[in-house]
Amino acid sequence: MREIERELDKYPSRIIEHATLSSILENLAYKSINDKIVQLKNKGILTPLKSGLYVYNPIHNNTLLSKEIIANILLGPSYVSLDFALWFHELIPESVHEITSITIKRSKSFETPYGVFSYVQIKKELFNIGLEIKTSKSGNFIMASKEKALCDKVYFTKDIDLRSQKAMMEFLEDDLRIDMDELENCDIEIFEEYAKISKSKKIEVLTKVIKGLSR
Repeated sequence: MREIERELDKYPSRIIEHATLSSILENLAYKSINDKIVQLKNKGILTPLKSGLYVYNPIHNNTLLSKEIIANILLGPSYVSLDFALWFHELIPESVHEITSITIKRSKSFETPYGVFSYVQIKKELFNIGLEIKTSKSGNFIMASKEKALCDKVYFTKDIDLRSQKAMMEFLEDDLRIDMDELENCDIEIFEEYAKISKSKKIEVLTKVIKGLSR
């Protein structure tokens, strides 16, 4: 078993696809690949995330698992955004446990042993605006910048009329409880590009509000 763990230890993200796992076991001369995978699951060495995707649970390694990396891999292409990203960037005070992401594929949600991962579909033209590569001990992951995360949050909020600056300010300060000081030095070009491509009145209003904070 240790020879398998030595090979799996080479993957710092600890997220292993079925094809990779099968290749490792074949190279170690195992014959009944699927039976061996079932054995590894039963021993708790592997935890299924979804069909064909596993988390490796090392016995001798305490490296924390990156939920952000799981989110990127569980459904791709995607990036972490919305409430989780707003909390990550310290714009909102409440901690967020559900990992919320944006994808160009259909909206979907996964319930896993590591939490709930939800995905919201966005048009392709808006996908690449304002993305950042973040680094953890387990590897890199893609996340919305604070500007992109805020745009996404406003864009996908459907139950509040945000077409006036007054309503937008109330939404930011009262509903989201955003630390407005954190928005004073934003990259305004991200808001402008998002507004131009989305043609969203709400994002146009948000852009005006953000510009007003910088004066």
